[in-house]
Amino acid sequence: MALGLSFTALTLCAEYSLVSDWVEVKDWAALMDVVPGMEWALWFLTIVSIFLNITPIFLERKGKK
Repeated sequence: MALGLSFTALTLCAEYSLVSDWVEVKDWAALMDVVPGMEWALWFLTIVSIFLNITPIFLERKGKK
């Protein structure tokens, strides 16, 4: 579970770094093309990652009952 959340955090940091580089060089075309679509993808994949990492906890509790 820790690895899944770590990879999610690293992906978000890498994406932020990429966008930061584009802002520094004022590549507005790249920002307008990529950021709107990536925003939704990153939110969706982060929520999926959280759900997948919480699922084993619920399955373990259900199995103990």
